Amino acid sequence: MRNETKMQVMDFISFMETSGKISDKEHKKLREALEPEAIQQEKAKLYPTVLTRTEVAKMLKVSTRTIDRMCDSGLIKYWRLGPRYIRFNLEDVLALIQQKEIEEQP
Repeated sequence: MRNETKMQVMDFISFMETSGKISDKEHKKLREALEPEAIQQEKAKLYPTVLTRTEVAKMLKVSTRTIDRMCDSGLIKYWRLGPRYIRFNLEDVLALIQQKEIEEQP
């Protein structure tokens, strides 16, 4: 699809969303379909997956309090968004899981 046509389609999609004809989810799916795969892969590299405390707890199969203790001890990397909000990078959590699996092997 030519760039001009693609821009017209994207403008039309935005119009449809603002007029209430399509939902946010449908809008997102249409935009993703118009973007080349290479751009989507670059976005994935630039924007690493960010996890909440609850999501990390589910991944590690522990309580959120255990996640708090891991943060306090420096076992897991995190950053604060405010006094009550912390976030984790998916790659850091996966690295922690691999490290624990290696340590548990005899």
